[in-house]
Amino acid sequence: MGGVAIGLSVFFVLLISGNFTKEYLGIFIAGILFILFGLLDDSKIKIRARYKIWTHLLFSFVFIWLAGIHFSFFRIDWINWLLTASFITFMTNSMNMLDGMDGLVSGIAFLSAGFFAILAFNVGQLDIIFLSLVLMGALLGFLKYNFNPASIFLGESGSTFIGFILAVIAVKLNIYTLWNIALSLGIERLQIISFIVPLIILGIPVFDTYFVFINRFLHDVKFSQPGKDHSHHRIHLMGYSQKATVLTLYGMQIILGSIALAMIKADIMQFFALLSVVFVLFSGFTVFLLKVKVYSEI
Repeated sequence: MGGVAIGLSVFFVLLISGNFTKEYLGIFIAGILFILFGLLDDSKIKIRARYKIWTHLLFSFVFIWLAGIHFSFFRIDWINWLLTASFITFMTNSMNMLDGMDGLVSGIAFLSAGFFAILAFNVGQLDIIFLSLVLMGALLGFLKYNFNPASIFLGESGSTFIGFILAVIAVKLNIYTLWNIALSLGIERLQIISFIVPLIILGIPVFDTYFVFINRFLHDVKFSQPGKDHSHHRIHLMGYSQKATVLTLYGMQIILGSIALAMIKADIMQFFALLSVVFVLFSGFTVFLLKVKVYSEI
């Protein structure tokens, strides 16, 4: 029931904020839908993965319709809507799949929201600062009881709701300081280049999902099948305790967030140098994780 508590905390603050916009209405309605649907799984009612994805897509479209928030990558709105709904669905499921150890998702989300708040402060997006701080406040009270050894758990309702809120923040963030880089690359729409920055902040769940997907595809293992092949499982199988594993990923999250912060003030050469650092970091992390052979155990 931890996820319900986080959701209620966020909803309560949004309701009493005194500025309940259509964006908050979208977050409120879609957030409730994600939590209620997650509670079905938490109550042991098993829903097939494909139906979860289609349902999450539907909830994402409900949010876009109510809030009017979506990517502006292209001039054709329905493509932007589809990409936005797909990204929100991806993040809700990525955070859910990452939820395999005490305090992992709640801590990563807390740090991510913190970096989002700092980024938003630097570009003057007060609504994102507010939403990020609201999520941080809800997670801070929860993390005390969710860190190893946990007495309260997120469940699917909590992890998908957190993924939803982080995705909304990432979509809304528009880093105007990168406009010169976008122009230098001949990109007319700023959000195409500025979206790289929030994607780096969300790098842990994004990497973990793609890492598992690619490796399962190569080993002919169903993607929807439970297993011990996620990044945190592999680190733990190397002999690290659960606390050490979670703290290692916290550290990586801080590195990624710091790189993202550096990017917003970078010129084009510095921007791509930092992007190269991220590539090298994840390449090295991949080599490190592949030392553990797990598929014979699934």
